[in-house]
Amino acid sequence: MKTLYLLRHAKSDWNGDKKLDDAQRPLSKRGKRDCQLIANELEQQKRRFNKVYCSSAIRARETLARFQAESSVFDDADINIQDELYTFDASALLNTLKELPQEQDNAVVIGHNPAMAELAEQLCDGSIGHVGTATFIELHANVEYWDQLRGDCAKLVEILRPKYFR
Repeated sequence: MKTLYLLRHAKSDWNGDKKLDDAQRPLSKRGKRDCQLIANELEQQKRRFNKVYCSSAIRARETLARFQAESSVFDDADINIQDELYTFDASALLNTLKELPQEQDNAVVIGHNPAMAELAEQLCDGSIGHVGTATFIELHANVEYWDQLRGDCAKLVEILRPKYFR
């Protein structure tokens, strides 16, 4: 079994510098607060993660940084920033996940919609619903190797949405 944790980046600032490329948009004030809410909940659950794969977009990297500042959940993690995770396509995201080291049993992926939501829906056969910003999803995939990920192979274990903690 593989455990996949999907963390959609927190809300970004659309009102800042209009000349910024999409990948350069920072987090908004609400996004920063939402990171704190989810990071605190994971901290209270005494969660610790050892492998984190993060999109290279500024808003995804700032989400990671806020989690690191607000909690110890990533303190012992091997963190990988990957351009391939800056995608909005579920198939591309799935292909990237299939390349994870096979001996690794779990991974946190910090990325973007619609790729994250569509992938979660595909893996769980449509049982996820809306994946808003800063939503954290835990999936248990009934596969031995990452390259075996496919539709309807996973079970939704937990979903944490910032609105649950506001």
